[in-house]
Amino acid sequence: MNFLDRMNQAIAYIEEHLDDDVDYRQVARLACCSICQFREIFSYLTGISISEYVRKRRMTLAALELQSGGEKVIDVSLKYGYASPEAFARAFRELHGISPREASTPSSSFKMALPVSFQISVKGDTEMDYRIEKKGVIRGVGVTKNFGTVTANKEAENWTEVTPDIYKFWEDFLDRGANIEIRDFYRLYRPPFWQMGVTHSLANGDTVISIGAEDAGGEYPDLQKFEMPARTWAVFPAKGDLDSKSHPIQEVRVKVFAEWLPSSGYEIESDYEIEVYGPGDTHSDGYLCELWIPVHKK
Repeated sequence: MNFLDRMNQAIAYIEEHLDDDVDYRQVARLACCSICQFREIFSYLTGISISEYVRKRRMTLAALELQSGGEKVIDVSLKYGYASPEAFARAFRELHGISPREASTPSSSFKMALPVSFQISVKGDTEMDYRIEKKGVIRGVGVTKNFGTVTANKEAENWTEVTPDIYKFWEDFLDRGANIEIRDFYRLYRPPFWQMGVTHSLANGDTVISIGAEDAGGEYPDLQKFEMPARTWAVFPAKGDLDSKSHPIQEVRVKVFAEWLPSSGYEIESDYEIEVYGPGDTHSDGYLCELWIPVHKK
């Protein structure tokens, strides 16, 4: 089963649970990626967030049920996860432009949000640079934190607002550079990992973020150790200004899943991901960083 088949399987699961709680951990398992990756990929492929898609699909099904005139508004609102008829009415009007009570009138019209389906689209002008690296256990030292189930901010206008808690975690780490012990720690920055940010997606849906450098065996009492198992990694360069609205690694990540993966001959292992930030001017359009994703041959 290729990646797009898995995405379609994940959408089928969502469709089956529109009148129930959608378990995004199961969605991510079906798509063989992390929850955060699924949200980014879905948004890239469809142009809308997964939460907006689910809301529109629920309002579409609700309209069809109310149109028949046989269902009460309060029953339909509860069925599709709304605690109050007022909240349901706001969401319904936002999509359809009418109130739920007007839905059963003969002249009513609705906006129908149809189920999405993913297919391979061949683009002759699409190229992606990458290399394959085989690495033993990678040991790091720095800071690490479990953020639980990460929810993306759908109102975000730039990448720093998508997951603000994680962004602040990065900012706090970088601000510690004034500390002499941390400055000494910076001497660990060296190729190939320089400064790295590691995302570890746990089986229970939690996301653990670690920031630091490859461990060289020293002792840093105020910092923590972390490691990644031996893997084969697909490494993708990303170029761009880190102060731009869209992070260059974020753009590359969705292209990896949507464009590279279906025809690459590889499967992705979704538990780890490494962002590598080397020396250079991070405010330059030519700044180079890297995305490391663990893979195995199909």
